[in-house]
Amino acid sequence: MNSFRLIQISDTHLSRARPHFVGNYEIAAQHVAGEKPDMVIHSGDIAVDAPTRPDDLVFAQEALNSLGVPCRTIAGNHDVGDNPGDNDYQPGQRINAPWISAFEAVFGPSQWQFEAAGWHILGINAQLFLSGLDEESAQMVWLEEALDRAGDKPVALFCHKPLLNKALDEETEVAFRYVPLACRPRLNALLQAANVRLFSCGHVHQSRDHVVDGIRHVWAPATAFTLPDAMQPRVGVKRCGLVHYAFTPGDVQVETVFPEAMQHHELTVIKDAYA
Repeated sequence: MNSFRLIQISDTHLSRARPHFVGNYEIAAQHVAGEKPDMVIHSGDIAVDAPTRPDDLVFAQEALNSLGVPCRTIAGNHDVGDNPGDNDYQPGQRINAPWISAFEAVFGPSQWQFEAAGWHILGINAQLFLSGLDEESAQMVWLEEALDRAGDKPVALFCHKPLLNKALDEETEVAFRYVPLACRPRLNALLQAANVRLFSCGHVHQSRDHVVDGIRHVWAPATAFTLPDAMQPRVGVKRCGLVHYAFTPGDVQVETVFPEAMQHHELTVIKDAYA
């Protein structure tokens, strides 16, 4: 295969019981149907609140199955709970083994890899960082082996949370937004030792595309909603959308797309979904 077309969607926040953001997902699904990519990757926060409402995962799986193309998924904090973070941040819903198992029962393993168009493409579970779970250390072993298996091939890594904002050792302004500082040195050492070209994520509900230390960092916009500046400082583009990737041997073209039909929900709608 000399080319591989991929669409990334993220942060759909789907729920049968709280269908506030289904309309935007349906627009994304129509876009996918028109583009007919080889695969869709969902980079997390598939559900509104899977830890307290497991049917959100089932509903989301039904929605992804309706796309009619192969899909890969990554767990987000609304899917399996969140990880502890910098500055002693402790989440209200801390990730645990039963929630991981519930996610994997619906969507399959939390880590995955495949090869396409001369690239090695990986997905990992960002929620495990600093969790202290056995799954955290197992994932790092898995990642090291996967990157070793990639050899000299260019690598694209998909993860729910961004690795960083501007620098690996930066002061963290939002404790739960990025991969925790304590976890970055080992992770970055693995990335730098391999031929990692692309680190793609979601989570922030803002779109961004920038290069740090030779790695291109692409933040997918949320499908579901954006947040007002008063609630969330602006570090990227606040529009709902998705990302196109065209992989060819040794290269990747990236385009972020913002369908005009996607709604930008009022804060009252978002608060009602999470009431």
